[in-house]
Amino acid sequence: MYSVILSCALALLLGFSGTFLDWWGWGWAILFSLVLALVVWAIVARRIAAKLQPAMARVQAQMEAGHIDAAMQSLEALLPMGKWMPMLRGQLLANMGMIAWHTGKKERAMELLEQSSLRAPDARLLLGCILYKNGDTARALSVLQVAGMVNKKHTLLHNTWAWILHKNERADEAQKVLADFCRKNPNDEVSKDNLLRVQNRSRMTMQGFGMHWFALGLEQPPQQMGQMRRAPNGFREPPKGKR
Repeated sequence: MYSVILSCALALLLGFSGTFLDWWGWGWAILFSLVLALVVWAIVARRIAAKLQPAMARVQAQMEAGHIDAAMQSLEALLPMGKWMPMLRGQLLANMGMIAWHTGKKERAMELLEQSSLRAPDARLLLGCILYKNGDTARALSVLQVAGMVNKKHTLLHNTWAWILHKNERADEAQKVLADFCRKNPNDEVSKDNLLRVQNRSRMTMQGFGMHWFALGLEQPPQQMGQMRRAPNGFREPPKGKR
């Protein structure tokens, strides 16, 4: 990450130059270097954010207008900035992967989602669900487990992880996933209800998550819910026959 390297290099140069010039000792050099690294990093991060925020707003506007190809091109143009901002590349690839999936470009979507950041829980959740639907249950559970360890408050991710375990007759593991999540998030009513259901050997229900659950494609929405919008805000459904 260029920003980290730049911050450390300038901090070390400025901090220890005073030591070599006999202006201050080694202790002060270390202290000055740490302070300077934080200052330089803050300046660089602020300048990157000033360029990134309007660019992301443009991407969102393009998605809302249905200009999906333009949005993908805009996100791709931002990828070089990932060399300057830690974890930015993984977040951009996550967004690109979700767009690709919801517009029917499944191979491209998988390629992008595989590279998405672990701190992009919606993308990792989608990846896990795709793997499960493709019959790779072991890998799907591995993806969701790692994502759950990083994103400890993402309720749909943890419930989906438990749902897949429960579907594969691993109720005890599903119960542990939900119990651990509820212990850390005691006010999550949907998760508490599913935990009680698993404890009572009943079927989990995911309808409380609404279209966010059904968009993952693991269950069909009930007829009374009507035509479900399967894509997140800013996305449009692909035309029929192009999925």
